[in-house]
Amino acid sequence: MSEFVLLSTTERYRTVTDNPCLEKVADYEYYFFGKKKTTFTICRIKDTDGARILIQGVNEVFPDNSIPLKVFPKFETTEEIEKEIFELDIDEESKVVKVG
Repeated sequence: MSEFVLLSTTERYRTVTDNPCLEKVADYEYYFFGKKKTTFTICRIKDTDGARILIQGVNEVFPDNSIPLKVFPKFETTEEIEKEIFELDIDEESKVVKVG
């Protein structure tokens, strides 16, 4: 059975998903009062041995942060992750949109 992970990118930081240990499955954008706040990316985990996730500053300058994949919560299905994401989609001011 595959395992999946949920990663996010905001205006402050970018989570690098171009990683040989990951396969991007889907992107979702979260809007609050019409402004995009977060892009959520669901990735299938292809390899966990020594895998690390790189987080880079965008609007704020901070050193790149390389975090072991093992510390991120894992999910068995994409449906589990989508359920978590769509909990933010509660009204007209708070929307989640699937990209692509």
